[in-house]
Amino acid sequence: MSLSEFSLNGKKALVIGARRNMGKGFALGLAEAGADVAVTDVNIESGQLEKVSKQIHDMGRDSIYLKVDISSQDEVKTMVRQVEDKFGRIDILMNVAVMYHMNSVQDLDTESWDKLTDVNLKGYWLTIQEVAPLMKKQGSGSIINLTSRGGLKAHADKAMGNYAIVKSGIAMMTRQYSRYLGPYNIRVNAIAPSLVEWEEFPGQENKKSQEDRPSIQKEISEQEKFEAWSTGPQNIPLGRAATFNEMANAAVFLASDASSYVTGTILNVDGGYMA
Repeated sequence: MSLSEFSLNGKKALVIGARRNMGKGFALGLAEAGADVAVTDVNIESGQLEKVSKQIHDMGRDSIYLKVDISSQDEVKTMVRQVEDKFGRIDILMNVAVMYHMNSVQDLDTESWDKLTDVNLKGYWLTIQEVAPLMKKQGSGSIINLTSRGGLKAHADKAMGNYAIVKSGIAMMTRQYSRYLGPYNIRVNAIAPSLVEWEEFPGQENKKSQEDRPSIQKEISEQEKFEAWSTGPQNIPLGRAATFNEMANAAVFLASDASSYVTGTILNVDGGYMA
């Protein structure tokens, strides 16, 4: 074994949904390991994405930031063309973008269902479909999708059931693409977190960090409080949320040559929740 196999020096990465939280952590982690990183998000007006790109530049890496709605095929095509023009190639694709809807899957209307699946499932498919031909020509590549413990096990928080369904789809999409793209030396894996810290609520034991879910003000029932507790740190063997650095470490491993024989894998970075 050589530590050099974990290096991403000379690699070109594209991180979708990198404005904040885990997406930002993944982008900075890949840059710290040596990659030049293009970052995208549907929101650039806040200036957060530009700051992430600047942090990457400050590390001595090259970067570009782009506003992209991955539910739009035209915007995805334009994004990939812009990144290819900037870097000449794409070695690493990380799909991190996510949309939430706090209604139970039983209470969703068709418009809400379409919005959820367009971003959380169709969007991942569109980016892979557009990047894969470039990686085929290169003869190599690493695609990393973000799924969730909710994609592997029915979510105890019933309001997150819709989220769990699309994350399950991402897990199977990962496995299927590993079979399609393996013959071209393109590896496709996914990371499944449980609790992860949140920028707004730092600290390893913060319950609001659950799967990077948004802070939405609402009245919750005693049953919902119990469900949130039952999936919190108390139900994780390590007893705490993951840090962004811990999540980024997993991404660097999957993006690097250290995982050259790893594909079709759902890597649980969950503190033992799925044990």
